Amino acid sequence: MRPTQEASAGTEDRSDALVRVRPAGRLTVSVRTRTGPMYEEHIASLVRQALRGYGVDGAHVEVGEEGAYDHVILARLEAALARSLGSEELFRSALPVVDRTPTSRSRLRRSRLYVPGGGARLLAFADSFGPDCLLLDLEDAVALPEKDSARFLVRRVLATMDFGRTELWVRINPLDAGGADDLALVVGSRPHGICLPKAEDPAQVLALADLLASLEEAYSVPWPLWIMPIIESPRGVLAAADIARAAERVACLAFGAEDYTREVGARRSWETLLWARSQLVASAKASGVQASDTVYPNVEDEEGLRDEAQRARDLGFDGKGVIHPLQIGIVHGAFAPSAEEVAWARGAVEAAVAAAKEGRGVVAYQGRMIDRPVLERAKRILAQVGEGSDAD
Repeated sequence: MRPTQEASAGTEDRSDALVRVRPAGRLTVSVRTRTGPMYEEHIASLVRQALRGYGVDGAHVEVGEEGAYDHVILARLEAALARSLGSEELFRSALPVVDRTPTSRSRLRRSRLYVPGGGARLLAFADSFGPDCLLLDLEDAVALPEKDSARFLVRRVLATMDFGRTELWVRINPLDAGGADDLALVVGSRPHGICLPKAEDPAQVLALADLLASLEEAYSVPWPLWIMPIIESPRGVLAAADIARAAERVACLAFGAEDYTREVGARRSWETLLWARSQLVASAKASGVQASDTVYPNVEDEEGLRDEAQRARDLGFDGKGVIHPLQIGIVHGAFAPSAEEVAWARGAVEAAVAAAKEGRGVVAYQGRMIDRPVLERAKRILAQVGEGSDAD
């Protein structure tokens, strides 16, 4: 097989690679690198091996790299080759994936950090940022002409990098605007969940759930991927309860304030967004799923972020979106329970355990009945400080 036209992918930015593919009668590779002749031969061998694996026997490939990891170079090569062939079908097979375990529906999700899916430099360090959830973004953070290249990069990052205990999400594009193509590449690399942008109707969630089930079977993914609908419009807010209950895969509802205020015509403030936030929290909790607040856009305003995060926690949110690693610690601090809350939670759980051992159906602690919702809240508080099964 041979490419049909010249195509390229990637950039000459730090930690990235620019790969160009041209039709040729035989297989040749040229490499420009700052890291010396030894790495130059390694890259050439890496590219030749990948091309042969894809059945390409005639092409000239030029690689210019600026400290890129192997998986970045391969992702850029695949994107350039797909552009040259005019199809991504050749690459819709599972890659070898690092050891990764599933996450629970109720795990801690205090922070969700958005990282542009096309940014090789940020993705190179994304495993060290420490959020509860890492969102590899293929939607708003990627320019339209680069969305195909970004999904190849996210596919390789997920398959190659070990993110430890961080929960991995991919924000795809809307299903009818590239999202189905995103899923066809990334599901096989085993993220924990998929973020559905601009969710306005439960039918969107059902369509995503059906597609995930099909792809999980095709790629032998050993767990069902979670869904996080992002509510970003008045229609979405009004339909939030139906969206939350649309599929058992829904683990969390997220709020997107920027698009919401733009569509409503409101100025962004706590007061103007209070109703929408309250509606989303009530819909999520009534449906048994988590709620995550919108991002705070001013990275330099730490006090503003702290105040908004604390208000969101008091309103019932379980976490908040962040757009910079420096925001993570502030958000985690705002959502941390107080010492008094932790002491109460321990006492409530201990009272429930004692009642169960004694065969008592009625549990009371500090003069208050401990029913199931109260007990779940106590367990949730303990999970936030690393005690209990939901802290994974």
